[in-house]
Amino acid sequence: MTPHVGIAIGQIEVDIKTDTKPSTIIPSPSDDDQLALPFFIRLHLIRHGETHANVQNIVLGQGDSPLTENGVSVARLAASSDLINGSRLKYWRHYCSDLKRAHRTAKIVLGIEKESENNSIESASSDINLIVDSRLRELAKGPREGYLKKYTHKKAIALRREAAGVTDNNISVPKLESLDDAYARVVNWINSIVEEASEDYETTCRNEGEEDIEPKVYDVFALSHSALIRTIIHKMVDNELPVDFDKTKEGSLRIPNLSRTIIDIQPYKSKRWTSSLNRLTDISHLNDAANSGPPYL
Repeated sequence: MTPHVGIAIGQIEVDIKTDTKPSTIIPSPSDDDQLALPFFIRLHLIRHGETHANVQNIVLGQGDSPLTENGVSVARLAASSDLINGSRLKYWRHYCSDLKRAHRTAKIVLGIEKESENNSIESASSDINLIVDSRLRELAKGPREGYLKKYTHKKAIALRREAAGVTDNNISVPKLESLDDAYARVVNWINSIVEEASEDYETTCRNEGEEDIEPKVYDVFALSHSALIRTIIHKMVDNELPVDFDKTKEGSLRIPNLSRTIIDIQPYKSKRWTSSLNRLTDISHLNDAANSGPPYL
């Protein structure tokens, strides 16, 4: 399988995504493989709960929409599972998108927001530091944001002109973000995590003489959005996807609400890192079927 390779050069992040065929970019046992750092980062990528816009088939992008009752209910179901709520694997870091639908879902899943006996919402006592990070927000969808998914870019522009009462292009349109631009901010985020984990390893494990034991795992909780998670998957582990992966009616990889995709990041001393798929859009934590089925098929 051909892994993804990410490289950080100073303040510039360079993403190298190989094709499905083997590439000379891949580290060989004689070079970078010998320089792998004695730890890896396990990214737990989780999609937010169902929103009203999801139910209405409206494009959200970087707009927002509150969770439905079902969205809250399923998030609470996830919170009851130690497969994802952090009670068993103990996340090293907790991140979420700065959009409200993701932020609230993260708080519910991690037990920061609970429902009281009279069904009111209250904050629970928690020592979790949930980091709200805009690099995990959804892709900006441009003029289609706020309109039905069936509308094309051109149709959305026409509707915006009609709503503004103009016939020219003098209208305010939400920004449109390319997949490469969105992925660039993700690479920036991963690079910062790798750097922080490297510093943590140097100041803790090495001082404790643990460098020769099993590689240390840094589990990272990251609650984000479907299009961004899909972009991460295709950019990082596309050639590891099963041929018959679940698709939406439009033909793209389906990312169910509250599903988790796990990707392992192996850093190298050369500042490279490679990625591999661990689980794909897993929902076993929603049906109490712990460890059921194959890892990501």
